[in-house]
Amino acid sequence: MKTGGSFILRAVGAFLFFIINVFAVYLLLRGHNEPGGGFIGGLGSALSIILLSLAFGVERTQRIMRVDPARLAAIGLVVALFTAMLPVLVGEPLLRHFHWELRDVPGLGTLKFGTPLLFDVGVFLVVVGVSTKMIFVLARSISGMTALSEREWRRYAAELEEPVEREHSRRSVRETREEDRP
Repeated sequence: MKTGGSFILRAVGAFLFFIINVFAVYLLLRGHNEPGGGFIGGLGSALSIILLSLAFGVERTQRIMRVDPARLAAIGLVVALFTAMLPVLVGEPLLRHFHWELRDVPGLGTLKFGTPLLFDVGVFLVVVGVSTKMIFVLARSISGMTALSEREWRRYAAELEEPVEREHSRRSVRETREEDRP
C-alpha cells in the first residue's frame, strides 16, 4: 500500500492510533458486564493498525508492530483455550468462569476480576491478529508486492515450496512500468 506522503494523514493517524486503542481497551474491559468485549475491542484495535498502515505504509507499520500478527492471534487462541479448559482441570464444566475480589486496594477500593476478562483478552488478541494479518496480506498484494515478506516467507513456507507470486509480481510490476512509458 503506497502512502501519499501526507504530513496531516501521518500526524492524525498516529494521534488517532492511541485514541482508538484506548477506546478499544475500554470496550474490552467493560465487555463482561455490558455490551462490548474482546471481539469488538479487537476490531477497534485492528482498525487503528489499519489506519496506521494507511498513514505510514504496510512495511513500516509491520516494523513498528514488531510482533507478527499471526503469532499474536496464536497467543490469543492459546489464552482463550486455556481459559475455557481451566475449569475442566478442576472438575467443573467447560467454560465455567471464576470471579475474585480484592478489597481495600489503596486508591482503587474493591477490584473485581475473573476469568471472563482473561477469555476476552484472548479473543481480543485473536481478532487483532487475524484482521491485521489479512489486511497486511491484501494491502501488499494490491501494491504489487509479494503477499508475505522474506522473513514471513521463511517462517511460514515449507522448505521445498516455491512462491507463486514472486515471478508474477515482478512481471506485473515490469509490465506496469512499461505501460506507463510514453
